[in-house]
Amino acid sequence: MKERNIGLLSTLACYILWGVLPLYWHALEQLNPVFILCNRIVWSAVFTVSVLLITKKFGEVKAVLRDKKKMRFMIPAALAITINWGVYIWAVNSGHLLDSSIGYYMNPLMVFAIGIVIFREKSGLMDWIALGLASIGVLIATIAYGAFPWVAVVLASSFGLYGTLKKLAGVGGFPSIAVETILILPFALLFLAFAPASHSSIAVLTPLTTILLLLTGVVTASPLILFTFGVNRLPLSTVGFLQYMSPTLQLLIGVLVFKEVLTQDRIIAFAFIAVALVLYTIGMVQRSRKARLEA
Repeated sequence: MKERNIGLLSTLACYILWGVLPLYWHALEQLNPVFILCNRIVWSAVFTVSVLLITKKFGEVKAVLRDKKKMRFMIPAALAITINWGVYIWAVNSGHLLDSSIGYYMNPLMVFAIGIVIFREKSGLMDWIALGLASIGVLIATIAYGAFPWVAVVLASSFGLYGTLKKLAGVGGFPSIAVETILILPFALLFLAFAPASHSSIAVLTPLTTILLLLTGVVTASPLILFTFGVNRLPLSTVGFLQYMSPTLQLLIGVLVFKEVLTQDRIIAFAFIAVALVLYTIGMVQRSRKARLEA
């Protein structure tokens, strides 16, 4: 019970941190989004590599970089998470936080769809109904916006693809982030050194924004540490349910702090996706119970 409580607190802290992360990126809104992204890549690489060197586990990173089979998945995974980070930072600082929260609500259903298509995972009627309702929600959002909700779809699909590639690679935790950021690091450094947008952002740096940029590595890695600590101590059904806390916090921040408008069409789209998630969660719990009984 003690281990379970520690796992619950760790997972809660992880999703709360992910949920309030928009406030962090918003504090850097005067800077170019790609400049912020490149700093996140650089300082995430510095932080994770430093921790691995201190703990004498950097050999795990070397082993992954030398493993051609793993690298077949790690290279596209690095691209997927870079796209996810970049679109998310842009969305937060461009008045699209509600769209990003829709994307992260959609993520479990996107993972479910990938699981069926790629891993041939078994699914029940409840899962298919959930996927159908979520699709209707996206369709409503598309018709109401007059444009395809690309922010939500890109965030959901890129993170779902990222998780799939990491599962295929069999690399998790710190070594994974270290490898991913090392792979993208040369491109990030080139942008920071030569891009005009980078030079204009450097010109408006303040002591506060400089400190926030330097801490992006810690901010990126800390929730992952908590998640890894928690997921090993909790049933996946519990972890799956708790993950809805993050987009819910984003939704509240978008409406209450950033004053984004929660229009009627968005409410309807959210409602369809929310019902879909409830049904999906029920199906997930039922499968978990059935698996325990069979065991």
